[in-house]
Amino acid sequence: RVGVNELEHGKKAGVISLFFSQFKDIMTILLIAAAILSLVVAVLKKDGGELKDTAIILAIILLNAVVGTVQSARADRAIEGLKKLSANSCKVRRDGIEKVIPCAEATIGDIVLLQEGDVVPADCRIINCNNLACNESALTGESAGVEKSAERIRGNGAALGDMKNMLFGSTFVVRGNCEGVVTAVGMGTEMGKIAAMLQKSAPVKTPLERGLDRLGRFISACVLVVAAAVFAAGIFSRQDGVLGNFMTAVAIAVAAIPEGMPAVVTVLMAMSVQKMAGRGVIIRKLKSVETLGACSVICCDKTGTLTRNELRAEVLYFDEKPRYLRDITGAIGKIGDCMAVCNDVKGERGKYVGDPTEIALKACADDLGYDGKVERIAEMPFTSDRKLMSVAVKADGDRVQYTKGAPDVLLGLCTRISIGGEVRKITARDMEKIYSENDKMSAGALRVLALAYKPIRSGLSEDNLIFLGLCGMKDGLKDGVREAVAECARAGVSTVMITGDYKKTAFAVARALDIAHDEGEIMTGEQLDNLPPSKRDKEIARCKVFARVSPRHKLAIVKSLQRSGKIVAMTGDGINDAPAIERADIGIAMGAAGTDVTKSASDMIICDDNFATIVSAVREGRRVSANIRKTILFFLSTNLAEVLSILVASFVLFGFDFLKSTQLLWLNLITDSFPVLALGVEREDGDIMQRPPESAEKGIFSRDTFSAICVFGCFMTVATLGIFVYALNAYGNASASAMTFMTLSFLELFQAFNVRSERQSAFGKGAFSNPALLLTVFAGVALNVLLCVTPLAGALSLTELTLRQLAICVVVALSIIPVGEGFKAILRSKKNFKIPQKSR
Repeated sequence: RVGVNELEHGKKAGVISLFFSQFKDIMTILLIAAAILSLVVAVLKKDGGELKDTAIILAIILLNAVVGTVQSARADRAIEGLKKLSANSCKVRRDGIEKVIPCAEATIGDIVLLQEGDVVPADCRIINCNNLACNESALTGESAGVEKSAERIRGNGAALGDMKNMLFGSTFVVRGNCEGVVTAVGMGTEMGKIAAMLQKSAPVKTPLERGLDRLGRFISACVLVVAAAVFAAGIFSRQDGVLGNFMTAVAIAVAAIPEGMPAVVTVLMAMSVQKMAGRGVIIRKLKSVETLGACSVICCDKTGTLTRNELRAEVLYFDEKPRYLRDITGAIGKIGDCMAVCNDVKGERGKYVGDPTEIALKACADDLGYDGKVERIAEMPFTSDRKLMSVAVKADGDRVQYTKGAPDVLLGLCTRISIGGEVRKITARDMEKIYSENDKMSAGALRVLALAYKPIRSGLSEDNLIFLGLCGMKDGLKDGVREAVAECARAGVSTVMITGDYKKTAFAVARALDIAHDEGEIMTGEQLDNLPPSKRDKEIARCKVFARVSPRHKLAIVKSLQRSGKIVAMTGDGINDAPAIERADIGIAMGAAGTDVTKSASDMIICDDNFATIVSAVREGRRVSANIRKTILFFLSTNLAEVLSILVASFVLFGFDFLKSTQLLWLNLITDSFPVLALGVEREDGDIMQRPPESAEKGIFSRDTFSAICVFGCFMTVATLGIFVYALNAYGNASASAMTFMTLSFLELFQAFNVRSERQSAFGKGAFSNPALLLTVFAGVALNVLLCVTPLAGALSLTELTLRQLAICVVVALSIIPVGEGFKAILRSKKNFKIPQKSR
């Protein structure tokens, strides 16, 4: 009845709109105008030849528009699919059953269950809450957390900021938990009312797209000058008349300007997005694909990303002695109670759901015979700033507070210690023994939590606690992570571990993964705070591990690395990670453990929370960047050959028929539409992860790329002009024009094999490793052969060629491949790509 819980977006362009948008380009409009003018002249003169040329030009324009429409529609579908993949979900209670549903399906009357890090799916009235605060900056502009309650508000007309018992869609929970009933969805929410007043904003172009636009404008200016020169030369030589020369000049401009290049780049990135989605990598922002290839630092969490996030309690320290769990028999007092009740774990034994640390504690308590079935009367949830969690329970008429947290934080709040069930004042010697045992556990890669309690009469307060003991938990490394870290090192990508864990625990894991090799490469949050500003960037760039950090430290680390010129990827799962993820060049959210806020702030989501998957995404990003460079090299080298050939022929070979405007348009259609997308699915070079990072934009405008454009473009020009001069003397002007057309067409198609790899041999990747390219090149060759051996030749003013003449065209065109092999051999000899050594 109330509709889907989504904000309305601008009307999506349909197929017809996409089709007509292909005619907005100024050069296409100019060509259509020239075709209409030609049609008028043909009708007045009653000239069938002019009518034929006009029909062919219009047919080619139409075909180009169809191809452009298909490409645009394909990109739109990919992006729409992307939005569905990254859609948020929410937990609701319906008919007494808790279930997770897409936020779009939440409706009025649903009971929504929210906790820290969740995005509020719709406007809700709070039923009950516990220590609840929300960030409503998306609605009010105020970033400070707003305290919430379930109390009724008296009176009408309360301002949004005063509605303490309401939650608003698109805001998020920063502390506590609650239940609320949905009161408005979609455009009926407060956020929907604002959205209704906003005008649709234009999409922001990526750096690569802006670079391509600049390149396109530069090329357009050059080509227009060339077209004007060709037109003037034609008038001077008195060939084809004013109209004929005008159409030839326009055809040169249309054929030479790579107006489809930005669209093709977008399609290639969209294809890559679909491919990565199949591997568990959801790209939320298309620009991330090009940024991935340039990534130079990956900052990642330890738990759940590098490790399995499947903790098991191994060692308990209590009564002044460490004990392995396997050696413990019988009751262990209140330390067991603390592990059993001080958690938010849900579910049954063996099927627990919740934080892995709390699950490990709960499972340990179960194994020791503690069920934790007591009445909970109050709670102070864990926060990353406090690094503590406290609960109050009622058992046997007594009220007891249990607290767990980071040892270095909780010990500072303990004034007493429990030993053998007896409580006494904690001494400096006690503290020394506890810290020593904590260090031993941490050095063994155990995650350590301290446990404490105290009797209470009223509310919770985290002071004057009684120390119970320490629990050391082990989290094994994920499969393939060590190899992935090594692959990053070879690729010149640094791995930096950022964790809230104790320093020694972090170092033990980093050493096992070859991330760090001595403790001098580790910095704690406290050390970071004490660094003078003049040394901060240098010291941060030197370190490989950051331990005991808070959210502000993570953000400071990302900013510092960016100031040092690094392209930074940052992973995270909790709400505390969102600022750093949003600031990073590539924000990566964990799909399994990540909160909605973190996912919303990210550029990409890793579904399996595995570092190895991130590295595979970097490899894919490099492949896409390389393929974009190949595509642009193909576009510009072939277009350069066409422009130079026409330009030279106009001034040197005037008086002869060289290439007609219809032939140029046909060449543009075949070369732009056939091999170009096949190049986009080319697999990566074998050494792609053994090169230093390089941005897509810089790679496109590099000296090597421009050298390749010039070498290939000039060679194709020489070959084209050479075959024309040879055929002119051997077979006459008509056959020479047809052979020139065929040779240039074959040269451009065979050029696709050269650009398959930037440095490797065209034969080094396997002849059949890219069947799409073989198919498109074969189809292009077959179409042209059919064109010149059938009556269709007359449609493009071509003379039918003999098999011998076609064979000559093929042999000359094939020469582009050995030229490409020689050019790449020179590149390989000049470029000594050393594999980056492991950082020490």
